[in-house]
Amino acid sequence: MSIGAYLRQHGMDVRLFDWSGEELDKGRLDSLRSFGPDLVGMTVIIGSSIVRSKKISSWAKALGATVIWGGPFPSVMGEMCLLQAPVDYVVMGEGEQTMLELCQFIQEGRTVGGVRGLAFLRDGKVVKNEPRPRIQDLDALPMPWWEGVAPLEKYLIPFFGRMAIPMVTSRGCPNTCNFCYTKAMWGYRWTSRSAAKVVEEIQLIRGIEPRMSGIVFDDDLFAGDVGRIQEFCSELGRRGVNVLWNCEIRARDIKEPLVGMMKEAGCIELLIGVETGSDRLLSLILKGVSREEIESAFQVAHKAGLRTNAMLIVGLPGEKMEDFHQTEALLRKLNPDGFYFSMFQPAPGTEMFRVAKEQGFKEPSTLEDWATLYGWDVSSYRTRSLSEVPFEDVDRLIHKVQKRARYKAYGQAIRKDPLGAVSRGVRGKVKGG
Repeated sequence: MSIGAYLRQHGMDVRLFDWSGEELDKGRLDSLRSFGPDLVGMTVIIGSSIVRSKKISSWAKALGATVIWGGPFPSVMGEMCLLQAPVDYVVMGEGEQTMLELCQFIQEGRTVGGVRGLAFLRDGKVVKNEPRPRIQDLDALPMPWWEGVAPLEKYLIPFFGRMAIPMVTSRGCPNTCNFCYTKAMWGYRWTSRSAAKVVEEIQLIRGIEPRMSGIVFDDDLFAGDVGRIQEFCSELGRRGVNVLWNCEIRARDIKEPLVGMMKEAGCIELLIGVETGSDRLLSLILKGVSREEIESAFQVAHKAGLRTNAMLIVGLPGEKMEDFHQTEALLRKLNPDGFYFSMFQPAPGTEMFRVAKEQGFKEPSTLEDWATLYGWDVSSYRTRSLSEVPFEDVDRLIHKVQKRARYKAYGQAIRKDPLGAVSRGVRGKVKGG
């Protein structure tokens, strides 16, 4: 949406297709054919997106279009993409300026050797142009082209009694975590749009889809700047925008009076990267936080009345039973309202990718292998884990945390609506046998 808006701003004829989760059937091909594009660009991430993008690329090439891949995977694995997929160009990093220059150069018949941030094949060999500097002022970009993917009904998500829509307001993350893809894509620099622009976009979305009354911030790190959070909360109040929202925030930034201000402005939930309860592993992945800081963050959040969602990683290289027991102990202390266990994925271009290979991870050699190997689902733990902890112990912990979270939610419901909660609990018990 952002690249599309930027190209439109500079006079390009653009159409957006969002086929995520949809069958790539004749109807989709006919939609592409009816537009008759000169260039087709795709965002590609590790997973099934790779093989789907290959199929769409073959459609585009058959229609005589130039094909461009961008996003996290091509930015790091550009050579493989160019050699194994029907791809003409790979955009490394941010796409707005590179895509515009590429379009203009092709339109004018100029050689693309001067387009920074671009990779391509020349005489069968991969050529990588010099990197493009990051965009410093994201406010200078046009508003993302939400109208281009309307109607927005398919993006609505049930969210604490409301309907929310996902939204991204920043790029990258300043943290030093060495397992995360963001370093290869964005470096260690975090950039964001101003609080005023974020609220303006919320109002734009609501104008297109009035049922939206919540926002799920899908940034890698929404709370990269405490000052921007404060400005955002103030701006919501100043404009009278009533939305519920959640966001990802670092444990060390969860302090009073910030969280009180966030709750007052409609924040209902904090997503906190816990990863592991082992100080040894926290140090290994360069998380930059200790167990004590994580505990303090959850205490502050709970005291402020905010829901907490603990995000954890299983299958980390070199994890021992002692580390696992420390994670169990930490989760008991945190008592989160929600949680999410994700499977460790060795991301190319990261330090933990090197560590994973040293521990026995076999790097895929084809795009198809990359597509099928990856997935956040914990069910792949038995075949992909680089930890010495048996899956049975991981599964037991997950069910234990689920049980505690259910009891906590039930207790909160009883305090809020005693008769209604008991009635719902009895119905659930009878229905579940």
